[in-house]
Amino acid sequence: MNLRTFVLGPLHTNCYLIWDKGEALVIDPGGDPSEVIAFLRGSGLRLKYIVSTHGHFDHVLGVKPLKRIGAKFLINFKDVDLMPLYYDWRELPPEPDDELKDGTEIRVGDLTLMGISTPGHTMGSTSILVGQSLFTGDTLFKGTVGRYDLGGDRDTLRVTLEKIKTMNVVDVFPGHGDRTTLQDEVRSNPFLNGVLGPDDW
Repeated sequence: MNLRTFVLGPLHTNCYLIWDKGEALVIDPGGDPSEVIAFLRGSGLRLKYIVSTHGHFDHVLGVKPLKRIGAKFLINFKDVDLMPLYYDWRELPPEPDDELKDGTEIRVGDLTLMGISTPGHTMGSTSILVGQSLFTGDTLFKGTVGRYDLGGDRDTLRVTLEKIKTMNVVDVFPGHGDRTTLQDEVRSNPFLNGVLGPDDW
């Protein structure tokens, strides 16, 4: 997997560019994507897909300029109504071309990426699995988890975290902050290792 990370937008969102054999996909463009577009053009890559793991503004702000170069935008339809809440009020948020949901397969070159339903941060949160790498958006971070009070649900997030713990995943690429490994999170993240009980968060 060819991978480059761009930190974009007001909340320093990790925007991931994945490519193979001249085709590319962007995950969570959270701000001005000029750097991403310049890299695509300089590398001779064709952007096929833009994927947002959820509908908060800091994961969709750069979608429109990327759509203009011909890419299709995917997001879980449960989160479409979240996009206007914090989006730039001067224009409407982008319309998705298709739904990203559990089991959705996306082909980029010889890579197959799969949508994995991981609700809780928002009810439509969907992670992206590539081999043994999981792009978690704001569901799971290094050392912590995403908030659930902006369109999410605490109990749903707990169930999702238990699901992630059982997955055959090595590397975790979160929506903000440093990458980590699932093994490290199960060992040291208080939301995954049992240090925090049900009434503590």
